[in-house]
Amino acid sequence: MRKIKSQSLSDEVKQEIMQHISSTFDGKDNKLPTEEQFAQMLGVSRITIRTALNDLANDGIIFRRQGKGTFVNPQAVSMKVQFNPVSLFSDMIVQCGYQSSVRLLKTTMTTADEVLASRLNIPTDSEVIVAKKIFLADKKPCAFCEDFFAAAILKDPADIKLMKDYPNSLFDFLSLRCGRKIEWDRTEILTVTNKDVPELTENFQCGDAIKSFLLLDCINFDGNDRPIVYSKEYVDTNYIKFNSIRQKVYRP
Repeated sequence: MRKIKSQSLSDEVKQEIMQHISSTFDGKDNKLPTEEQFAQMLGVSRITIRTALNDLANDGIIFRRQGKGTFVNPQAVSMKVQFNPVSLFSDMIVQCGYQSSVRLLKTTMTTADEVLASRLNIPTDSEVIVAKKIFLADKKPCAFCEDFFAAAILKDPADIKLMKDYPNSLFDFLSLRCGRKIEWDRTEILTVTNKDVPELTENFQCGDAIKSFLLLDCINFDGNDRPIVYSKEYVDTNYIKFNSIRQKVYRP
């Protein structure tokens, strides 16, 4: 494990502990080092370690037992794709055992209607860029994504031509080219069919069949809690299956 340069980044500590779990958990001994041991290993304070461990406990990745210690949740380690925190689609596809590839289908300009303006907190009729791409698992379509963001956040309008250089993540493009880093999202989980969204028939090669898809309807925010990207992500659960561990709350 490497030293953490910044003692205030508990998220980075959390990632390092996750990496430690991935590389050391053998399915038998699931007890983790103590807070003090982790603090020495990573070069951060026990308070930072405690914050990271509490976050992992809330995610269901570990169990914290009073007087006994901290333990890995074997069920969490065996999960391929967790819904929270969510990975890039390209990483999810690999985690599910497939070879990943992606195609940027097209990038267009439109104007915001009332719904889109509300999602992005911009005036109605503002110019909006729409990017559509398809993710493939072993060369078969498994996820179709529509991303919408205000054209005004482009520092140089010509940069839109560079989006093709960032096929796996629009967020990388927005961070590096526009200085807008996405840090969290709000997601509504829905189901649709290709009959509801005809574009899915062509993108997923459904033919005459009616097929169901998971729709992740997302608003993505930056560090100042400003909505930057509105996304509609259609997922074929034959390829990508989300998993979640939920803590139970008991009322006295």
